[in-house]
Amino acid sequence: MIANKAEYEAAAARANALSDAPEGSPAAQELATLVAELRQWDEAHKGENSHGPEPVAGLNRPDDMSVSGLPGNIGKLKKD
Repeated sequence: MIANKAEYEAAAARANALSDAPEGSPAAQELATLVAELRQWDEAHKGENSHGPEPVAGLNRPDDMSVSGLPGNIGKLKKD
């Protein structure tokens, strides 16, 4: 059971190290246990780092297109 953020980070690093463990091996069993514990921690702490819900339309705002140059400013590139 993961008790704090330091243990979470250590478990995540260990899971990453075991990510290519052969199926059925002791390392794969350890990986499965770590993944279950990490998911349990994530579920229990999912609101702690939340910055509010994502906007319905995603992260783009209506004025983002004109800043990026396309397609809002494409007309400015044409010479008549």
